[in-house]
Amino acid sequence: MSQTTSSNSHFQSRVVSTDMFPMSEFQCDKDLLIIDKAVLAQSPELFKAWNFVYEVSGGEQLKDLESFPRRLDEIVATWNTPISRQSKIVACGGGSVGDFAGFAASILKRGVVFEQVPSTWLAAIDSAHGGKTALNLQGAKNQIGTFYPAQTVYLVKSIIETQPPERAIEGLGELVKIALIDKNKMFYSLLSFPDMAPADLLWRFLQKAIDIKYEIVLQDPYELLGMRKILNLGHTMGHVLESYFSRSHGESVMQGLWFALEWSFHKKLLAHDVWKNIQSGFANLGLERWSGATDFIPMDSKRVLELLSQDKKITTNDKVDFIFLSDVGQPLIQSVFVEEILVEGQRQEWVHG
Repeated sequence: MSQTTSSNSHFQSRVVSTDMFPMSEFQCDKDLLIIDKAVLAQSPELFKAWNFVYEVSGGEQLKDLESFPRRLDEIVATWNTPISRQSKIVACGGGSVGDFAGFAASILKRGVVFEQVPSTWLAAIDSAHGGKTALNLQGAKNQIGTFYPAQTVYLVKSIIETQPPERAIEGLGELVKIALIDKNKMFYSLLSFPDMAPADLLWRFLQKAIDIKYEIVLQDPYELLGMRKILNLGHTMGHVLESYFSRSHGESVMQGLWFALEWSFHKKLLAHDVWKNIQSGFANLGLERWSGATDFIPMDSKRVLELLSQDKKITTNDKVDFIFLSDVGQPLIQSVFVEEILVEGQRQEWVHG
């Protein structure tokens, strides 16, 4: 078992990588486990020692603000013991479970101890790190939340690798995003393993990707300076696609990357040869662009405009801080009008004209 610790910021969780679930790390007679039912069903023996278990079904419905008060009552009833700020909530599941459990932990007693055991590649590489919690409001993603980093994030290989192969392909979307913004150009390192299975590639680069994310987060933990926004590369259109088509976050972010990079090239921010190299790299990794003929009907412009207007990065003058790429390792933040994104969506045939 290996671990990476931080000495300079509570925003950097202690990260522990291990092959098997480290039961010795938990006080199962006192800690509350909030766990995805699917994970519990796959590995019931791992969690049988826990006294307090609150089972949930992962997905965006878990993060619905309207149902949250009822769920909070159920958590307190399940955790049938006096709760103090030293009490611990452990989240085991994907990103939605981490968001939900983290928000609950941040407000119970004004903050109880919070730890995460991500069960998906997406959570392991992205959402479990950086301290963001979130609930959804009126169908819009992540409108309610807090900054509340997990004290420890356990990367348990035997749990993460129970996912089906398509989940690993989706996880590559977040890995590629991190690789593209890395100043040391990790993207080209990914391409050095053309025959490696997606899950193996993810595990090989997982800790490196996490380190890159923390390097960015620690410069701007509360998103006050703007630097942390570069982590949103691919997410503006990605969130639209995720909401519009009810597709997975990782798959949608990957398509959002195609959109952002194509726009970067069209605006002459990204050189032609670099864009061609990136496209070739995407193809080698099996990350294809959706096409209108086979994957989806172009989106309704009115609905897209509504979804873009709910973007958390929107400003009072209807502009969004959009993340472009001027080169591998060189993200660029530009403020653009929501209407500009819609027009570019029409040009790329993602949106009806």
